[in-house]
Amino acid sequence: MSHHEGSSPQDDFYVDPKEVLTQYSVEWVSLRKSYDELKQQLSSIQEELNILDKKLETGSITDQEHIKVYREKWAQSTEMIQVKREVENRLSEIQREIRVANKQLKQMEIEQNRREKMEQERSHAMIEWMSLKQGFDLVDARRAEINAESDNIEMERRSGTISDEKYRESRIGQIRQLAELSVVESDVKRRLAELLQIIRG
Repeated sequence: MSHHEGSSPQDDFYVDPKEVLTQYSVEWVSLRKSYDELKQQLSSIQEELNILDKKLETGSITDQEHIKVYREKWAQSTEMIQVKREVENRLSEIQREIRVANKQLKQMEIEQNRREKMEQERSHAMIEWMSLKQGFDLVDARRAEINAESDNIEMERRSGTISDEKYRESRIGQIRQLAELSVVESDVKRRLAELLQIIRG
């Protein structure tokens, strides 16, 4: 089975990359052992053929004996070479599958970290949003207080219970406070909007 990039848990043939790695690690160890054994056996046959050639040179065996044994060893080595090639091909396939699985695991890890980071940012944004919302409510309450004070001073001015100078000082102070509240309110509104975007993701 080939595990292509982009597979997701919703795919009918999806396999967890961790399972792929586990599955192939067992096969890899087994094939790698067989591969090393085949290489050793081929090396041994080559050594036997070299010894056979030396025996022919020294005359300790005849040409016919040499040809007979040589053919047997050659046939044996040819079969081993074919098996070795098949093992090499399978090892290459497994390497490709493992690379793909590792890449998928890395991508899954990146996605998981990204989701965790986003959730953390949302959580922090929610806490800050709630805190600022309380501050926003306090600004509204303070504006209502200033407006109420302004109404009281206006009534006192009309009734003549407050001097013009005191009235002007009080009004200037209230206007300044309202201006400051407007700046704070504007900053809070902007930050609340930013936090809301983070929360909604």
